Amino acid sequence: MLTVLNCLVTAHDYRFVAAALAICALGCVVSMRLFARARNVRRAKHAAFVVMAGLAGGMTIWTTHFLAMLGFIPNVEHGFEPNFTVLSLAFAIATSMAGFMIAASRERDWMIEAGGGVIGAGIALMHFAGMRGFVVAGTISYDPSFVAFSVAAGAALGMLATNRVARGTTRTSHYAGMAALILGIGIMHFTAMGAVQITPDPRVAVPSQLMSDSVLAILVVLVTVLVVMLGAVTHLAEEQGQQDAVAHFRHLAMHDPLTGLPNRAAVRDELPMRLKQAAGTSLAILAVDLNRFKEINDVYGHAAGDAVLVQTTARMRAALIEGEFFARIGGDEFIAVKPFTRENEVEEFAARISDAFSRPNELGKGRFSISASIGISVCPKDGDSVDELTTRADLAMYRSKKAQDGSWCWYDADADEDGRRRGQIAIGLRSAIADNALRLVFQPQISMKKRQLLGFEALLRWSSPQLGEVSPADFIPVAEQTGIIVEIGDWVLMQACREATLWPTPMGVAVNVSPVQLMRPNFAERLTEILTETGLEPTRLEIEITETMLIDNPGQALLVLRKIKAVGVRVAMDDFGTGYSSLSTLFSFPFDKIKVDRSFLNALGRQAQATSVIETVIELGHKLSIPVLAEGVETDFQAAFLKDRRCDEAQGFLYGRPVDSSTAHALAQSGTWQDENAGKLSA
Repeated sequence: MLTVLNCLVTAHDYRFVAAALAICALGCVVSMRLFARARNVRRAKHAAFVVMAGLAGGMTIWTTHFLAMLGFIPNVEHGFEPNFTVLSLAFAIATSMAGFMIAASRERDWMIEAGGGVIGAGIALMHFAGMRGFVVAGTISYDPSFVAFSVAAGAALGMLATNRVARGTTRTSHYAGMAALILGIGIMHFTAMGAVQITPDPRVAVPSQLMSDSVLAILVVLVTVLVVMLGAVTHLAEEQGQQDAVAHFRHLAMHDPLTGLPNRAAVRDELPMRLKQAAGTSLAILAVDLNRFKEINDVYGHAAGDAVLVQTTARMRAALIEGEFFARIGGDEFIAVKPFTRENEVEEFAARISDAFSRPNELGKGRFSISASIGISVCPKDGDSVDELTTRADLAMYRSKKAQDGSWCWYDADADEDGRRRGQIAIGLRSAIADNALRLVFQPQISMKKRQLLGFEALLRWSSPQLGEVSPADFIPVAEQTGIIVEIGDWVLMQACREATLWPTPMGVAVNVSPVQLMRPNFAERLTEILTETGLEPTRLEIEITETMLIDNPGQALLVLRKIKAVGVRVAMDDFGTGYSSLSTLFSFPFDKIKVDRSFLNALGRQAQATSVIETVIELGHKLSIPVLAEGVETDFQAAFLKDRRCDEAQGFLYGRPVDSSTAHALAQSGTWQDENAGKLSA
């Protein structure tokens, strides 16, 4: 009797064994990668990857078995019966495909291991079907214990393989899954071969129609080639898929989803590159802002506004020629770049932009018309940096916007000293935070009745290395027009909240918020983040908004204010009485405080209307149970007038000028304010 177990060392050609293990390793890597991909995709791609994983796995199992069989030298006449040989390949592919399909399903958590068990059982089914086709001049029997062990080992390692690939989160776990499948195929085959017992019998004739070793070798080579090709195709497909995915996500990151134009991120990449390429030549930067676009959104809705943008920007893209760049950087804001040798080329480009946006837009039965205001700056005449050129193009565009007729303006520093100053301010503001040029000062707010310090208003100051001390009245409007106010306003809120948490007494801190900052959709969420990060109690923070802020878009503004109130932050109306909708605004939203504008205090005693306005506001506050604070109190006469009218709170030079953070800390500790004349307020 010849037992294969005794012949594993002496009756095998290890060249074939090594080839079998190499093909096994390659095929297992391919099949498990396909299985991993199948779990991460859906529908048609999912089915395709399951099928390919099943093909790769089945052919790998079959090839490993028969390559090893070719290396087996039983020293008896033998051959391979074609039907069972081919049938074993079908079994291997079918069970592998079924196992991967089960393991890749997300319907039940346990199906991952169940699918691996099916693959392991399929290895055994393929092996014994293949051995049924192995014919020798004698009889073949099996040791049941080795058979049982080989089947159990194959199933267990198959389950481990799918478990590691499906449940593992690291590359190491995926490698472990591949190794488990390699071991499963190898251990199952050689253990099952160890169960084989061959009894030579000269009376048993080997049929002549069997496949010889050479024919089987050719078949094995063909299947091996298929496995290698499938592996190569899989690798190429994955590489191409990754490249396509990277290209797709880069396109999404660098383009506006509505119009398909390059977005602000693309502009940040494109403009420095264009400036570098334009060294020694001229380059025009064009800032474009639409006129009457907000009216379309307000009257007909944002869908109509979006449709207008799609139509107009499609015309704009069609009008571009080689070397020109056009991008959308905001709702109705665009930027364009044009290399040129003659100025009339830039004007012709501006004319094309103006024409693309000014042509009527047909939307259903409606007909909408807008126009574009265009500002132009030129490198190197107007600057040689991105910040300088874009800022000066913006300033030229603002002058163009006054006409709102689709015209364009060249940046001209000599003709517009104010624009030049604003340009310097805008350029300096872009680096003010990074340069630590911004600081906060704190002006006391006091209770007129109790003569107590209630808190402080945080006021922003800017000391520019180039411009010196710049007034907020000069730099805040520029910051709002250029959008820098969002970053600066965020910094102010963060610093004010941090300072307030250091005060020994939990007093309130008031912060002015720009309309540009307030109208951002995520303002309330960002405010919550700042409070969480600094640890300031929401009730200690008071947001001051101007009355005119609510006029342009009252619905959106009130929605944002309600979100702020929901957080617990207080809201005060600043400069009350200078707007146009005071009473309706107060009825629409429950403000926590009303601040009387300093202009009325300045006119007190000189204009009868000022006296009436102040008295009316204070009385209105009492009726609505809303505290009233008077700003700009500088004289004893003003203070006495306010106290007689029972004004609740006040701030101004009479009670203290704005102080730095250390002085504010000391005042908060003492509970008094910096005021040489405080005693004059005694009852």
